[in-house]
Amino acid sequence: MRSSHRFIQGSAEETAAGKRSAPPAWLSWAESLGIPAALVAIGALIDRRDPFLLQRGFSWLTLAPLLAGLQHGASRGLVAAAIQALALAAAWKSGFTQVPDALAEIILGWFVSGLLAGEFRDAWRRRSGQLEAFGEHARSRLEGLGRAYLALKISHDRLRRACPPGAATLRDALSAFRRELAEHPQSASLEGLGDRILALFAEHATVRAATLHPVDRKGRAGPAVAALGRAADTATDPLVRRAARSGVTVSVRDSAEGAAVLVAVPLIDASCRAHAVVAVTDLPFPALHQETLELLAVLGGRLGDLLAQAAARPVPAAVEAPAPAMASAQAVAVPARVEEAA
Repeated sequence: MRSSHRFIQGSAEETAAGKRSAPPAWLSWAESLGIPAALVAIGALIDRRDPFLLQRGFSWLTLAPLLAGLQHGASRGLVAAAIQALALAAAWKSGFTQVPDALAEIILGWFVSGLLAGEFRDAWRRRSGQLEAFGEHARSRLEGLGRAYLALKISHDRLRRACPPGAATLRDALSAFRRELAEHPQSASLEGLGDRILALFAEHATVRAATLHPVDRKGRAGPAVAALGRAADTATDPLVRRAARSGVTVSVRDSAEGAAVLVAVPLIDASCRAHAVVAVTDLPFPALHQETLELLAVLGGRLGDLLAQAAARPVPAAVEAPAPAMASAQAVAVPARVEEAA
């Protein structure tokens, strides 16, 4: 609990420290004025008769609006170009410098350089602002979820102490399933775990009959590898195909036609890849409501994470195991989404 609290506080501090504050307006104006002045001064040191470096092969004063645009945006880039053009006009009128015939083209290049560089900077700034806003929203959601998790954990521990000794809970069942996968990685195949998975649905989700269908990488459900109760093979059921393809828990109402499955629960991992689909064909009628669907979705998501973790774990060299048919993924518990098909 302490580690979770420290993680929540640490994420908030890191997000607050990572925010970028916008530079003051006077600094942007000072740099937009100072960069052209500095380049003209450097040009005067190089050649007193040509401080704007117009008689050379490249107009080096193009760097002033370019740098101003990259640093502060299109408006400051245009301001830097305009300042250079006004300074050049004043120097030409005073007789301090000579201008080439392509003066209009050179000045146009200054404006274009400042405008284009500034547009790229403005677009990047807008994108950065959107990402910062999204990160702030995600941080607030994470902090809220962390507090809710801590409150739920405390409540669960108190209820657990009030329950009779030996009472089984869903968390204990999932922990035992995870330990079984860790102790026997060579048997972590869907065929070997099918009965155990369906037993969890029967014990904690009041499922009476169901089948377990593996799903390939193309999102196609195969024939059943395990069955609970009197359940027929429903690999071709539209709900099973939909759950395998989309990774979404779907259910039907009495008005649905052509579906023998009440609920199709995909076992998906954190990367939203479905490893299998549990097709529920018998469920108590009072249990077919939103809370049960959410429970089935959470159970399917957690089992999918455990299966992905078992597939990613290396098998000892002394044990020959078949090649895993499941993709590896990071074991992070992300509940599956719930969707009801009308």
